[in-house]
Amino acid sequence: MQKNKGYVDAQYLNTAAKLLEPIKHRSYELMRIEPGQTILDVGCGPGIDTIEIAQLVGETGYVIGIDQDPEMVSRADAYAIKLGLNGYVEHRISEAGALEFESDQFDTSRSERLFMHLLDPEQALSEMVRVVKPKGWIVVVDSDWGSLSIDTTEIEVERRLARFRAEKILNNGYSGRRLYRIFREQGLNEIIVETFPIQATDLKLLRYLSRQDEVEKKAIEQNIITQHELQRWHYDLEQADRGKRFFASLNISIVAARKPKVR
Repeated sequence: MQKNKGYVDAQYLNTAAKLLEPIKHRSYELMRIEPGQTILDVGCGPGIDTIEIAQLVGETGYVIGIDQDPEMVSRADAYAIKLGLNGYVEHRISEAGALEFESDQFDTSRSERLFMHLLDPEQALSEMVRVVKPKGWIVVVDSDWGSLSIDTTEIEVERRLARFRAEKILNNGYSGRRLYRIFREQGLNEIIVETFPIQATDLKLLRYLSRQDEVEKKAIEQNIITQHELQRWHYDLEQADRGKRFFASLNISIVAARKPKVR
């Protein structure tokens, strides 16, 4: 199976979920979830959100998560079975840009940190809108990797790496800032935009969540930075971390909107 550019595994998603828990819960609030609803999670990964949402809709509701990765779907199903929720939670292998559902089927749909990996996020959003009932809510959460900012004296290296990550490591690295525009282009109503700054003072955690090892390796291979610049960069960050003065930040946006009654 061809994985999306920037693909991450279940361990990564579980680690990130702990940091992003308040943002996840805010996305649920913006979905206006009620008991008995039918809900779609696009890019469900190992089922972190489908399980939480299932407990909000209850046994009279139904939650479907889709992911292109069979391993993620298998993990998600096992998680639902373990918690005894498999009677009203299911996970399917499917592509975000070609959802295998009837139009106007779900009360609400959501996606979290998927659009950054997509070559055609507009098509994915169009599909999410299509399968939601008129007056239903569509909610997308995504990062703006162009906003990643790391305090360092090696500013030129930091900026080159930030741009390289957003433009070459990911298919849609500026996704967070683009969500409002593509929601507008869908003709949706009552658009809500909220942006959350994520802060990091732990270098090891930041390197893991930003996939810094991969970024630096590929940046060297493509002559974005030199080995000497990389050594200076590492030294500066490690000095800051040892001195307990390391700091980095990243913006994550949530955009929510309502499908018009008549399209």
